[in-house]
Amino acid sequence: MPTTDQGADVAPHSGAPAEAAASALADLRSAVGHLHPDDPAELVAIADDLRALDSPAAAVPFYEAAVEQGVPGAVYRLGVAHHEAGDAAEAFRCFELAGLAGDALGAFMAAQVAAERGDLHAARRWYELAQGVESAAVRLAQVLAELGERDAADDVLAATSGESWEAAVELVRSGALAPDAAVALLEGWAGAGAARVAAALADLYVRAGRGPDAEDLLEQAALAGEPTARTSLGVLRLRAGRVAEAMALWHEAAAQGDPQAAELLARFG
Repeated sequence: MPTTDQGADVAPHSGAPAEAAASALADLRSAVGHLHPDDPAELVAIADDLRALDSPAAAVPFYEAAVEQGVPGAVYRLGVAHHEAGDAAEAFRCFELAGLAGDALGAFMAAQVAAERGDLHAARRWYELAQGVESAAVRLAQVLAELGERDAADDVLAATSGESWEAAVELVRSGALAPDAAVALLEGWAGAGAARVAAALADLYVRAGRGPDAEDLLEQAALAGEPTARTSLGVLRLRAGRVAEAMALWHEAAAQGDPQAAELLARFG
């Protein structure tokens, strides 16, 4: 059993890693302050490399120096580094600055961080400023729905459902469209080559009693490499008693990163 003295020996070391990291970061900031590259953009390149090596905290001083020298996009990248390093407050501050300067990606990330922190009103404001960024409309609609503004959420999705397959799927899943209109919308996207709508469209087919059409659609999308189609096709295979095929499809989809497939494997595997 450890003695009191042994416990006292351990305590000072509990903060040592954090103190060492802070000291190392201070030394790195000091070293970066003495760098004077001919092209300040080189600072961003060094920081990008450090992030690629999973060292976002080490990248921060280089991005800070780039910001001081007015390198375009450096504030946004600094926010990304802080976010990856787990400093949500600093990340949000940087994304806000980028968004206020007209950077749509900065506004989008400010909204993401605000949503993660549970500040839905701030998330709404920033998503509204991020329109044009892929998924921004869908994220805005989700926030509006969480705020209890379902009609406003559906309006956002309806306005962008012709430009975004994701918005089209979310609009269909919201139940705002009549069945025929929902099928027509998703069939348009499927005909344009958007394999990602296959699972939602197949679900509509099944509800309409068009099981063979659903299976054909999912098989084509699965062959095209769409993981959600593999997951949905696995569900149809399970219902038909073809358990081994269902498991194989879910394993493939889970390997591609589909969380629903992983959940199904955990439940039935």
